[in-house]
Amino acid sequence: MVTKDEAVTAAAKFLKTIAYPDRAGSVVVLPDTGIEFTYGWTVRFDFQEHIDTGDPTQAPFTSVVVVPHDGSAAHFAPTFPPTEDYMALQASGDWPPKKGH
Repeated sequence: MVTKDEAVTAAAKFLKTIAYPDRAGSVVVLPDTGIEFTYGWTVRFDFQEHIDTGDPTQAPFTSVVVVPHDGSAAHFAPTFPPTEDYMALQASGDWPPKKGH
């Protein structure tokens, strides 16, 4: 099981080294937004430019990182289904959805 602190650290590493290495200094991980699910943690983040200006064009396209409890790689939550549904589907083994369902 991954602790909240470990999830925040893993999310920050994913964002700064894999997802946005060219914007690593701009990434702001929001540790207080960490939510634990059966499958793992979700942690939100933002870019400093968006925080400073409120300009929506400066916001990340998706702002949720998933850190699975099983130690697999951190990744972005999909934009659909809603994050809570995605986490439940992952926990139940029903992700990815089967074709025709």
